[in-house]
Amino acid sequence: MRWLLLDMNSKHLGILAVCAYTILVVVPLWLAIDRLIWVAGFDIINWIQSLERNFVSQGAFEFTLMQATISTIATLAIGIPIAWQLGRYKWPHDYLIRSILTMPFVMPSIVAAMGFLHLIGESGLDIRSNKDTWFATLIIAHAWFNLSLVIRFCEPVLSTLDPKMEEQMLLLPAGRTKIGRLRNLWIPLLTPSIAAAACMTFVFSFTSFALVKWITLGENTLESMMASIGSSAGINGYMISRNEMILGSSLIQFIILLLSLWIMSTLQHKRQSRLPKASESIVKIKNKNGWFIVLPAIIFAITPLITLIISSFRVRESGPNSTTYSWSTAGWEYAFTSTNSLPSAWDALFNSVGYALIALAIALPLGWMLAQYICDLEKVRPRLARFLDLFTMLPFAVSSVMIGLGVMLGMIRIDAEFFYSLWLTPAIAHVMITTPFVVRIILPALRSIDPIYDECARTLGISKFKRFFSIKVPMLRGSILIATIFTLAMSMGEFGASWVVTRNSDWTTLPIMIDSLRSIPYNNSLTAPAANAVASVLMLIALILFISTEKFRPRRDGGMF
Repeated sequence: MRWLLLDMNSKHLGILAVCAYTILVVVPLWLAIDRLIWVAGFDIINWIQSLERNFVSQGAFEFTLMQATISTIATLAIGIPIAWQLGRYKWPHDYLIRSILTMPFVMPSIVAAMGFLHLIGESGLDIRSNKDTWFATLIIAHAWFNLSLVIRFCEPVLSTLDPKMEEQMLLLPAGRTKIGRLRNLWIPLLTPSIAAAACMTFVFSFTSFALVKWITLGENTLESMMASIGSSAGINGYMISRNEMILGSSLIQFIILLLSLWIMSTLQHKRQSRLPKASESIVKIKNKNGWFIVLPAIIFAITPLITLIISSFRVRESGPNSTTYSWSTAGWEYAFTSTNSLPSAWDALFNSVGYALIALAIALPLGWMLAQYICDLEKVRPRLARFLDLFTMLPFAVSSVMIGLGVMLGMIRIDAEFFYSLWLTPAIAHVMITTPFVVRIILPALRSIDPIYDECARTLGISKFKRFFSIKVPMLRGSILIATIFTLAMSMGEFGASWVVTRNSDWTTLPIMIDSLRSIPYNNSLTAPAANAVASVLMLIALILFISTEKFRPRRDGGMF
């Protein structure tokens, strides 16, 4: 009977959204896995064992797990003090500071890779020559990239918690000291948010591709290994072991990431519990000493990006006895001029914008409908809602490279000529990747809306259509803007899936062009600054999109973005 309490229109739209999401996400992945099994055979134990039998994949799982764990610890160590300062204290131009500190996450991973390559070592040559150097750099780069996750999860709790809770704790024996309040108030209060941030950081570090590809030397993660051998997968009778390696790697990824995401979803749901909240103007006070944490954090956030722009104007000149560098715009000119082997950056920009707009047109309404359906089901069928909540995070559990393989092998399974002739093909992968982010952004906002607003509007006889546009849309404006910008930024900067889908085609995007330019042998002195020039364009686009909407982010939602 409770199922019948759901509005019929909402129920039908929700079911339609689930079906559409299943077709877009599950079907390509299913077709790809089916083709891999058709080539390699169904033997799960053999899939796992194949990872240690082949030199390409030996040690990949251990290295993936190690670097993801250390990256998560480093991210928490850097991010928690910053989140505390932003959440508990007032800062001049606080929305700008928050934008700077959280923008690394919307920066394309290939941009971060280029920035750190040129930050450590002259023109990125020294960073890869020493394992200690590149491993430490990889950990720092992951911490830089995932820093905003800790801030986004923890800062809303700190910035809106009613100070009366801390005042009441001061009256108790267990709360009279800072250590007592930390142990009995702040740790229990922040543990769900910190653990949720840790889970998401682990997921993104575990599936990192661009940073691993360009910073590490001689080491493969499961993700980079699958990307390197994916082009020869799915061919019957050809390199069967590679199909086994991909199946084994994807199975391990799926189990570990699904468990992490389930924990994150459970913790995020707990974070929505009703705590006494107050206005930020009441909660926050000034703290001049906090600049010793905030200022280094700002420098940490912007240094790789500034280095990237500067290096795009530095051109290497090899002399008879030494190598010197000169300031020039030759790298920019080279990037925006087409060659026999590469299109111009204008063509890549056109493709990137086109795919981003297509992804937005599909992912935003689809993600909204899924989020609304989950929110409605939580009131009547909570177990089904939890299942759908986890189901929408499926792309997180299969990684972007596997999504690319899913689109490529799935489309080839349907019609090979159709795959190689359709310009829209990469957009499918972008929709698969961005839709879960839309759900994660919209869902907390929907949960935070008090149903009394809709009930009052019903008693006034306001139609459902008018209630939607006059009440719900204005209350969700901030989350809609964030979801829109995040979808555009994620699509334009998507590298893993695009690298698999587009590298054998003419559908070059900005991230793929950066990778292609940087892959050209280093005897061409213009390729490195040209790659940095394209990366600078991509970085500036993401930065403008992000900062322009950051001030609209509703703090009350406690959303991770």
